[in-house]
Amino acid sequence: MSELVERQFPAKALLTGLRAIGYNFSTAVADIIDNSVAVASTEIRIFSDALAKTPYFCILDNGWGMNAAELDNAMLFGSDREGKEDCMQELGRFGLGLKSASLSQCREFTVASKKFGRIHAMSFDLDVVEAENKLLLKQLTKEEIAALPQIERLNGYESGTLVVWTKFDKIEGLAKNFEDSFRAVVAESKKHVELVFHRFYNKIEIYYNEKRIERRDPFLLGSVGRQQTGRTSKINIDGSDIIVTPYTLPFANTLTSEEKQLLGNPKSIYDEQGFYLYRNERLISWGSWMHMGVRSELNKLARIQVDIPSTLDSVWMLDVKKSSAKIPDKIKDRIKMAVEDSIVRSKRTTKFPGVKEQSAEFKIWDRINEHEGKIRYQINRESPAIATLVNALGENEKKLLEIVLSQIECYLPKYSIANDNMDSLAIVNTGEDAEEEHLIEEIIEIIALCDEQDKEKTFEMIFMVEGYRRLEKRKEEVRRRVFGND
Repeated sequence: MSELVERQFPAKALLTGLRAIGYNFSTAVADIIDNSVAVASTEIRIFSDALAKTPYFCILDNGWGMNAAELDNAMLFGSDREGKEDCMQELGRFGLGLKSASLSQCREFTVASKKFGRIHAMSFDLDVVEAENKLLLKQLTKEEIAALPQIERLNGYESGTLVVWTKFDKIEGLAKNFEDSFRAVVAESKKHVELVFHRFYNKIEIYYNEKRIERRDPFLLGSVGRQQTGRTSKINIDGSDIIVTPYTLPFANTLTSEEKQLLGNPKSIYDEQGFYLYRNERLISWGSWMHMGVRSELNKLARIQVDIPSTLDSVWMLDVKKSSAKIPDKIKDRIKMAVEDSIVRSKRTTKFPGVKEQSAEFKIWDRINEHEGKIRYQINRESPAIATLVNALGENEKKLLEIVLSQIECYLPKYSIANDNMDSLAIVNTGEDAEEEHLIEEIIEIIALCDEQDKEKTFEMIFMVEGYRRLEKRKEEVRRRVFGND
């Protein structure tokens, strides 16, 4: 029988490797906030001071807090997470975030936590670890706890936790001016937090130096009538549901100042296209098509919201930083439909951003007022005949139909029409000379293709279509013939 041999690992080498795991300042801050969300915090306050005797960055929450034993466990690498995966609010992943995220940005971090009226605190100092080559933690005295920045805030909470970062060796090593660089990374982390936790805005108040973070909405859900929402899909995998919803933003040049602010005033909407992957409502990754689409100017308005539960972390290959993932091969085909829907809408909106003229009737052609005095004609996809046809087609046929309609729109013979009008030639394909009996036969054929529950609604809509309106006086006669009551 083989012998099991216990080995002691070199602490210095271990931590050097963990510090290079790939966090930046913003993703590290988000990882700490994950812990605050997981413990039912309703308020998270972030403080920073580049001019303090010892510059610091700290995150304070009013969550459950920890007693001495719980704090000790939280400071372990790979801390005990048994049962936490079943909690829908749980945003942690490996039990490494607090330590790896903190040490990626500073050489010393301290955690002070209050529970049942008592505060316990422990700190981790790389200078001590490297000197001893051991994972040594420091338990703070009452006097040392009292000297922590923002500790009076924690004292004011019934329970909560304070994480303090100091000794910012990476910023100091790269920056020409520490104060400027420190303020810059803090400001950038604020923007990151606003987006990553935007779905928590009404649940948790997050502050940066006393100022609440801004509301963000990457899909502009409040832009009713201008933002387009596709069909939501539910995909079950290994007993858990993935929710996929495609969105299309309004044309970029029509965005209001308020809408731009909700988007976070991006330098370019182009860079924000693609998937928005959420784990328990926390944004994991965005601005990428994840090999399911192509970044392009025509696709820049397309957004795909994907919601996954923590139970599928391994399937999505979620990394330690919770900043990247990979779409499982077995659901790519099912997600592809949502991608294509969003891309088609984006292309149509990007190419044709104008405003459709309103009318009380269904027109075959919509006249679109473009910007800068331009006019475009577009086939009305909502006209009864086309809508009925679409409903009767499979997905591949729908795609082909859209291609055909787009080709007709793109190659409208405007110069020939203009010349014919100048020559006083009578253009006969206007529908004006169509015989009424022919129109009635068309109506009968359209209704015959409809689902039973849609027939009456479609019949009424047809009489709002230009060309068919002249049959209004014969409507009841047509109804009897259409529905077989003649």
